[in-house]
Amino acid sequence: MIDYFFWTFTCLGVGLFFGFLEIFIPSGGVLTFLTLSAITCSVVFAFLYNTFFGAIYMVLIVLLIPCLIWLAVIIWPYTIIGRRVLLNPEEDPALRPNAELIALKQLIGKRGVTRSKMIFSGQVEINGRKYNAISDIESLEPNIPIVVVGLDGMTLLVRREETPQLDQLTSDINKPITDNIPETIYDPFA
Repeated sequence: MIDYFFWTFTCLGVGLFFGFLEIFIPSGGVLTFLTLSAITCSVVFAFLYNTFFGAIYMVLIVLLIPCLIWLAVIIWPYTIIGRRVLLNPEEDPALRPNAELIALKQLIGKRGVTRSKMIFSGQVEINGRKYNAISDIESLEPNIPIVVVGLDGMTLLVRREETPQLDQLTSDINKPITDNIPETIYDPFA
């Protein structure tokens, strides 16, 4: 006769062994599949041994698996594979703070003027310095006022500054207010 109690814990041990190997050996999911299969077989053997034992065993396995996954996530960055996959900011110059990027972020909201025709991209001048930029809505001609609205990598994202021209304002001030006023005004209280 098959000793289901023995096979319950044997399959659990095999599953835990494969799960432990998955932390250190990249298998493309093969070891994870074997881990889950062995643990599933372990639960089946526990139910075949005794229904009450199987139910309690399954609850313990359901609580144990997230704890083991959490432990694996904690251990993994310190393994050889984890160190190769996860980047360390001190070792990788691309992850260090970049002075140029910080300076470009400070330009968001600043105003300037286009210095070249910007069909998709071109040059803008802000505070006397030229920068590469991308127009986010429309193509722009040279000498158009712009405002920096964001960054696209290390390139400024600019938009035409929507400010009315001074001559337009003065013409609006001197224009009489006669538009859309009816000649006779109805007075509801008269």
